[in-house]
Amino acid sequence: MKQITCAVQDSFDAVKFLDEIKGSPEYKNAKSVLVNIFSERVQKDYIAYISGLVKEKLDKAKVSGLTCLLGLAHGESYKERTILTVLFFFKSELELLEYDFSKVSVDEAKRDFLEKIKSFPLLKGIQVYTTPRKNTVTNDFLYSVNFEHDDVPIFGAGAGYSSNASEQTLYVFGNEIHENGVVIILFGGENLRIYAEYTLGWTPIGKEFKVTEVQDNHILKKLDGELAGDIFKQYLGVASSENFIENTCEFPFMLKRGEKWVARIPVEKDEKGFVHFTADIHEGDKLVFSYASKKLLLKQSFNLAEYMSRKNLEGLLLHVCRNRLIYLKDDEILELHAFSNFYRETAGCFAFSEILYKNKSGGLQNSALVAVGFREFEDDEKVVDEDCYIDFYGARNFIDSRWSEDISLTKKNQAPLPFEERLVNFLHATSRDLYLANLKLEEAATTDGLTKIFNRKKISELISNELKKRNQEKISLIMFDIDNFKRINDTYGHDMGDEVLVRIAQTAKNCIRSQDSIGRWGGEEFMILLPETEKIIAGQIAEKIRAAINALAWEKMPAISVSVGVAQVRDDEQLQDSYKRVDERLYYAKTHGKNQVCADNIASKE
Repeated sequence: MKQITCAVQDSFDAVKFLDEIKGSPEYKNAKSVLVNIFSERVQKDYIAYISGLVKEKLDKAKVSGLTCLLGLAHGESYKERTILTVLFFFKSELELLEYDFSKVSVDEAKRDFLEKIKSFPLLKGIQVYTTPRKNTVTNDFLYSVNFEHDDVPIFGAGAGYSSNASEQTLYVFGNEIHENGVVIILFGGENLRIYAEYTLGWTPIGKEFKVTEVQDNHILKKLDGELAGDIFKQYLGVASSENFIENTCEFPFMLKRGEKWVARIPVEKDEKGFVHFTADIHEGDKLVFSYASKKLLLKQSFNLAEYMSRKNLEGLLLHVCRNRLIYLKDDEILELHAFSNFYRETAGCFAFSEILYKNKSGGLQNSALVAVGFREFEDDEKVVDEDCYIDFYGARNFIDSRWSEDISLTKKNQAPLPFEERLVNFLHATSRDLYLANLKLEEAATTDGLTKIFNRKKISELISNELKKRNQEKISLIMFDIDNFKRINDTYGHDMGDEVLVRIAQTAKNCIRSQDSIGRWGGEEFMILLPETEKIIAGQIAEKIRAAINALAWEKMPAISVSVGVAQVRDDEQLQDSYKRVDERLYYAKTHGKNQVCADNIASKE
């Protein structure tokens, strides 16, 4: 695989670049070719011309693109330029899909999209360019795909335009140009790897607001029953609708989408006091204001760049929120250079919103930088995957600490720090202390003090939440009880009984998967939640737990056993009914010989 990027100023530049690409060995040898176009010029005629030129010159290329605030190439942002970036794939397949929602319903498009995905070989990633102020459409369209294919990243951006654009319309384009639609590229191949990650850099602070009224999933009307505009006036002192973006950009809202934090930036406040956004907000969402330290924000970007640099990438795209440009100003160039320094052909854009769905989390983003790396591996090359973890308190750093220490936003190491920077640093330090203190409080409230697994309140909450959000997935429960536990306490003492509880809890925890959860149900009883799990798999996990516990060696005691019940949650029953069924199966195992697993009132044991 290879990527070549060019910032073209006029048609002469574009023709010259495309002719060079057409004559290159990469183009001749490529199995698939993608040309992404990032256009600052929001003019339909120009978009038709430039995309038509690409199709004419590169007849085997797939074309996708969007209008944006600024295009990015080679670590620089370009005014009055159009970015053309060509990705050559030598072993992978591409497919272009596009849906114009003024011509086709969302449901029809979604059905077709899902059918195309099912028939597409070895799907590895999905690029989406969309018109973000149609958020009801975008999220409804992508949400189910993310949950059905949670190991496949969905990434991209929402079209944008600069404040001085001659035409303030959002366009995305593939074979056609759309004002209300999506343009999608499917990537597939045995040897292809796509690394899609994001960095945010803002830190939650202050009280939590509940969304009590919203319109079209992107116009915020009320928070905690109060007018949204009044909340901004009360907390930020911003009353005027003029310069609303500039006056609020440093303090975006944040909320959770799955396990990930995402931000929300307002684009306007209307005459009714309602606040408009370019990404989705739903009734019941919990929002909290956030702030950022420029130094920390850049440090987290460098963390992500360092992570990506270890992948030996052959292609790299950046989709960056305009809010980072507004907030960082001239220092934004440091962020871009962090990526272009290790991969010169990096290309992308500043947009109205960024997209990253991954592992059932995320969605439309604001204030984020989404980085997408590509690489085609050789058949015999070993692929080593690692997690990318960047939290808003910098708990884990990938970069050399000396690089971090050398970041100087004032460019004058000996000069006094500006008051605003000292204030933000103080705010971050005190917020971190409060965050860590709250973590300890949350741990105390949700963790069993002896075994250090979840307590009954927390495991019940997790089970209830899983039932609420499930789609068509099966959910199973495992409940087990230590056999003859009273005899252990009476014979060997309560200290030994406590040791037994701790070792058995940890042994069971080591036997379950990362997506499963275990809690102490009471006394010597334990409950395990297994999301997206058929009963037969749950039974196998239960047997693994039973055998592992029975194999534990004790210095003063013989082997200890457990009795285990397994039940799959039924669609037509209340949660308490599920608890009753798994408890009945545990009781059956207990009263029919112990040291066994019962899934259907039929016990199995070694």
